[in-house]
Amino acid sequence: MTIPGATTGGDGPAPDAVIRALSIKGFVTPQLLAPAVLTDEARLRPVLEHMAADGLVAPKGPMYQLTEAGKARGAELVTADRQRWGVDAATRALDALLTLDLRMKETVTAWQLRTVDGQQVINDHTDATYDANVLAGFAVLHADAAAWLEPLPAGLPRIEDYSVRLAHAADRVAAGEHAYIASPRLDSYHSIWFELHEDLIRLAGRTREDEVAAGRA
Repeated sequence: MTIPGATTGGDGPAPDAVIRALSIKGFVTPQLLAPAVLTDEARLRPVLEHMAADGLVAPKGPMYQLTEAGKARGAELVTADRQRWGVDAATRALDALLTLDLRMKETVTAWQLRTVDGQQVINDHTDATYDANVLAGFAVLHADAAAWLEPLPAGLPRIEDYSVRLAHAADRVAAGEHAYIASPRLDSYHSIWFELHEDLIRLAGRTREDEVAAGRA
């Protein structure tokens, strides 16, 4: 599947884009990695093969992960991006994410669980009115997130990739493919959101552990 708006060209994604994605994902199948770098699996696989030959990635069963050389390159890329954008700008973006992140968590929880007789139960999606309200809230959240993201690529152009991916996932949800809200088996809205959050944490020179300890993640 090629995401609308992909800019990778016929030769597939740039190795640095693959390294950035793998540094956040850890290890992943080519099928799930492809949308993270705005391409399809057919274009991605030759790039992965070249990167494996160069010692940057290694297969782990059906999945791929960074080698030590790949991780070192990933650290270099984060440092370069941080210097380009500036720690202050990255920190402001991260701080602005926090309110939206709380709403994101509430939305995913509401989609997965609902309250019946005072008890939280698995949402079996038999209550159409309840689901419609959650989906309406999700649509508002996406509109607000898109507005927040819109100016950020002026400072760091690659952030635009997250806008493209989130819009694609939101469109699939609006089309009735509700697994695109939070399924880990798809390039779902929640999965993309987590990666964006992690990316901003690193760009701001922080760690997720630090953010959790401070009650910010």
